[in-house]
Amino acid sequence: MASRTHDHLDLLVVGAGPTGLTAAVEARRRGLSVRVVERRERRSPFSKALVVHARTMEVFEGLGLAEHLTARSARFSALNLRGVAGARGRIDLLDLDWGDTDHPHWLTLPQYETERVLEDALSALGVQVEWATRFTGVAEEDDVVAATLTGPAGTEVVRSRWLLGADGGRSTVRDAIGGTLEREDAGATFILADAQTSASLAEDEGHLFLHPDGLLIIVPLPDPGRWRIIAHAPGESPAARTPIDAGYLDDLVRGRTGIEFGARDLGWTSRFALTHGVADVHRRGRVFLAGDAAHVHSPVGGQGLNTGVQDAHNLAWKLALADRIPAEAREDLLESYAVERRLVAHAMVGGVRRATSLVAGRGGLARRVVGALGPRILPRTRLRLALGRPLAGLEVAYAGGPLVVKEAPGSGARLANVHLGDGSRVLSQVDPQDPTWVVREPASDGPWGGLPLVAVPADADLPPVTLVRPDGHIIASGDVPAAVWTIVRRSPVLLAIAGGW
Repeated sequence: MASRTHDHLDLLVVGAGPTGLTAAVEARRRGLSVRVVERRERRSPFSKALVVHARTMEVFEGLGLAEHLTARSARFSALNLRGVAGARGRIDLLDLDWGDTDHPHWLTLPQYETERVLEDALSALGVQVEWATRFTGVAEEDDVVAATLTGPAGTEVVRSRWLLGADGGRSTVRDAIGGTLEREDAGATFILADAQTSASLAEDEGHLFLHPDGLLIIVPLPDPGRWRIIAHAPGESPAARTPIDAGYLDDLVRGRTGIEFGARDLGWTSRFALTHGVADVHRRGRVFLAGDAAHVHSPVGGQGLNTGVQDAHNLAWKLALADRIPAEAREDLLESYAVERRLVAHAMVGGVRRATSLVAGRGGLARRVVGALGPRILPRTRLRLALGRPLAGLEVAYAGGPLVVKEAPGSGARLANVHLGDGSRVLSQVDPQDPTWVVREPASDGPWGGLPLVAVPADADLPPVTLVRPDGHIIASGDVPAAVWTIVRRSPVLLAIAGGW
C-alpha cells in the first residue's frame, strides 16, 4: 500500500458523527486547520439519536445552524404518561420553567439530519469528511501527535497538534491511548424501531407507558405519521433471533398500551443490551476523547448526542486559545476540558442510570408499583421540572477544575441569557475567541484589558460586571472591573486567558 507523510495540521478528528463534526466546525470557526476521518464508507441513513435539547441548540445557534436544524425537526410539546390500573398523567413540556433560552422545548431530529447540516457547514468552511478512512494508531512526538490512517489511497501518517477521538463507544482512539471504559451491565435488553403507523396519535406529543411487562415510549419523528418506538424487553436476549418486524411491533404496542399501532414501512431497528459507563480518561497529552468514546448510557432522556456536542463545544475554544497563552498556563487550560467534562459525564450517566432503573427495573412487581404511582405523581410534583432546564443542559455549571475560582459567586455557571436592546440575547454576542465583558448599562470605565465588551440593559438580572468564557460560562463577576481582575489574578491560567492584563 502506498505510504505518505504530511506536515502537521492543528486538529485531526476521528469520527464524523455529531460530536466530531461539531468539534470540526467549531475549530474551523476559530481559525484552526482541521481534518475529519471516518471509518464508515458513507453516512448512515438511520435516525439513531433523536432528541436535541435547548443547550445543544444554543451551541448550534452560535454556529449559525439553529434555523436549518429547526426546519428539519418536530417540536415535542407534551409527554403523556400511562400506567397500570388506569393511572394517567400529562406533562406540558412547553409550560415548564424554561427561563432564559430561545429554545424552550425538546426537538425530535433524526441524527442523520443533524449530521447532514453539520457536514454541509464544514464543507462550506473548506473541509470534507474523509470516508472509509481508519485510524490505526498514534504516537506522541515533541509538539505533535503522529496518527496512522489507512484509507482508499493507502496508509499515511498525519501529524497534528491535537487529536480528538469522537469515534463511538468502541473507540479505537481510546484503545490506542490505553484508556478503558468499564461498562456496567444494566441487565436490560432494549428494542428501538422507527415505523409509520395507522393509529391516531397527536404528532407533537410523546407517549410513555409504564407497564409491568416493561417500559414503552413512542416518540414522534419529523415525518408525518412516523414514530420512534423504544421498548424495554425484559424477557429477551440481545442475541434473540425474533425479527423486529411490523407484526412484532404491533404485538408489543398492543400488549402494553391497547393501541392498534398498524406498523408499516419500518426503518431503523435495533436490539441491544443496556450498559452505562464513563471512560477512565478524557485526555491523554494531546489526545482527547468526546461523545460516546468518553461515556455510554441508555437512550432514556436523549442525552448522548447532546452531551457529545457540548463536549466538543467545551473543547474547541480551549484548543484555539492554547498556543496564544504562556506555556506554563497551557496545561491547566487543556486539563480543564477533562476535569469539567468528566464531572458532567459522571453526573449525566448517574442520572440516566437511576432514571432507567426506576422505569425499567428488573422486577415486574417494582415496575407495577412505578406504573401505578408514576403517572399520577410526576405531573403534580417539582420532579416534572427536571424534564425542562436540567435535562436540557441549561444548568450545567463547572464547579471544579482549573478555570473556576471557587470562592467567586457564580463562577463556572452558564451566563443568564438575557435579552439585549435589539431583541437578541447576550450569549449570541459572546466572542468565540476571547473572554468577553458583560456589563450592565451604563458601563463603568475600564480597565477592560482590550477584551470585547457587551452592554446589557440596566435592569438585567446580572451582576454589574461579568467576565465570560468563549463558551458562555462565567469566569468571575463583581461590582466593578477592578474587583473582577482581583479575582482573576488569583489564578495564573485565568489571568493568561484574560490576556495577562
